[in-house]
Amino acid sequence: MDDVETVCPVCHDPIYIPVEEYAELLEGDVLECENCGAYLEILSLDPIELVAVEGGEDGFYVLCPRCEHEIAVEAEGESVTCDNCGYTFTPDWSEVEADEDDERDYRN
Repeated sequence: MDDVETVCPVCHDPIYIPVEEYAELLEGDVLECENCGAYLEILSLDPIELVAVEGGEDGFYVLCPRCEHEIAVEAEGESVTCDNCGYTFTPDWSEVEADEDDERDYRN
């Protein structure tokens, strides 16, 4: 059987879940995106709906100025290296969003 495919709401890369593992998942379980390391809570299984929890409500995100990949930022003033393209930059903190204030809909 084919894997169940969904998309990471943080990096937007595909996530493939083996059917055997999918059958054992419950709403509220947390998965880790293999590409970006984001922790994703399962809100619904049919259809599969994920939301980023990234270790709590303290996460901050910025887009890489080179490739527009979304990156978690830990502390103000620190430089960040994009795990997608390798570009290193210091975020403009006026553009950083707290995930608790982010109203984007992560539904697939």
